[in-house]
Amino acid sequence: MALTNLPLPSILPERAVPFDAAMAFANPQTLAASGYVNALNAQLDIMPGRFDGYLNLDVSAMDLSSGDETYKLFLLGSNDAAWGNGNVEMLAARDFAAASAGRLLGTICPASYPVPMTGRSATKFTIPFTNLMGAYVFRYLQLYALIGGTTPSITLSAWISPDLA
Repeated sequence: MALTNLPLPSILPERAVPFDAAMAFANPQTLAASGYVNALNAQLDIMPGRFDGYLNLDVSAMDLSSGDETYKLFLLGSNDAAWGNGNVEMLAARDFAAASAGRLLGTICPASYPVPMTGRSATKFTIPFTNLMGAYVFRYLQLYALIGGTTPSITLSAWISPDLA
């Protein structure tokens, strides 16, 4: 069964997720291979202390045409500004794929729908996260894209914003 939307509300609710270039990874950036989303900032320093917020992905293009493209985006945290091996934790993730088998939960989640949605220049995905993971509070953030398939290409803007609620 395909994904379906609820009939109400007819206007989708949105969160206040202001764009701030100092808190942005890219605006926009096109990726055709795995790597960091870092056209604006390679890493973000959110200072010591707990941060509750949103990872915002504004996807304006995503190739799903060959049927095997996969896009897995990971928000990573570290307390090491040099990002030494073993000093990194995954704080949030979002995946897209041309076929359900390419999703992180391929037996549960369907293939991704075309992005951007019809009539829009981009589709925004807002993912809640915190830099508190277990007994660790992470100061530095990076966004990594793991991309695969025959002709992968994704164009996105990416930034974090605090939870203003």
